[in-house]
Amino acid sequence: MDNSAQIDYWNGPAGEKWVRDADRLDRMLAPFADAVIAPVKFVPGQKVLDVGCGAGALSLGIEAAAVNVAITGVDVSEPLIALARSRAQAVSARSEFVVADAAAWQPKEPVDAVVSRFGVMFFEDPAGAFLNLRMATKPGGQLSFACWRPLPENDWAMMPLQCALPFLKEAPQMPEPGAPGPFSFGDAGYVTDILTRSGWREVTIAPWDGEISLPGASPAETAAFMIEIGPLTRLIKEQALEEAAILEAVEAGLKERAGTDGRTRLKAAAWIIGARA
Repeated sequence: MDNSAQIDYWNGPAGEKWVRDADRLDRMLAPFADAVIAPVKFVPGQKVLDVGCGAGALSLGIEAAAVNVAITGVDVSEPLIALARSRAQAVSARSEFVVADAAAWQPKEPVDAVVSRFGVMFFEDPAGAFLNLRMATKPGGQLSFACWRPLPENDWAMMPLQCALPFLKEAPQMPEPGAPGPFSFGDAGYVTDILTRSGWREVTIAPWDGEISLPGASPAETAAFMIEIGPLTRLIKEQALEEAAILEAVEAGLKERAGTDGRTRLKAAAWIIGARA
């Protein structure tokens, strides 16, 4: 399986942007980390694998909440892993962070649980990747991860795209079903099929619905964030769009939705998915 495109992406400007905004992104996504951790029954001495660990928020959160659990976070992004290691060192955490492609990498010993906060939707061959993860997991071990539901159900991603529509040179192309990307696991049946074919059993899929607080203390700050990270970012680059005009339009849209504190909270929709090896 060839994940080179994603590896290049997360080791380029996108990875650097996620490093820069890691603290703000982790606060925005904190509810999903809690939802991923909640179904897993951690026992002292267990080994846990965090797939697509990014800057390590989920791994470090598990270590802080669970007693004597050995956690390894894996991600293809060298900049994000460097930040995860720095964060771990700052709090004297024992979590280990490895630059590797979880689609092919194997731990030295099988793990008791595999977790992920939006880190599993980017595999070129998802069934092959989840087979590799199952082979890395002890029989009966748990799988728990969060993935986004379809784009139209996520106002936090749709809203800036809608604001940008008048400025597009051409209609945005919808990705092929199952193509690597943040919304590739939106179809619950598709995800169930992938997990079943890769040998996972007792698959559970629960919807997560709520609002998330977007980074930024004002519409202007939030608009700047939304054109830097998210679906709109790639569209601006692909079509060489005028960023200033889109920034102004997104800010105007946010002003209509911002609360009295200046912050914007928009609907988010995800799946919390579990299974056993």
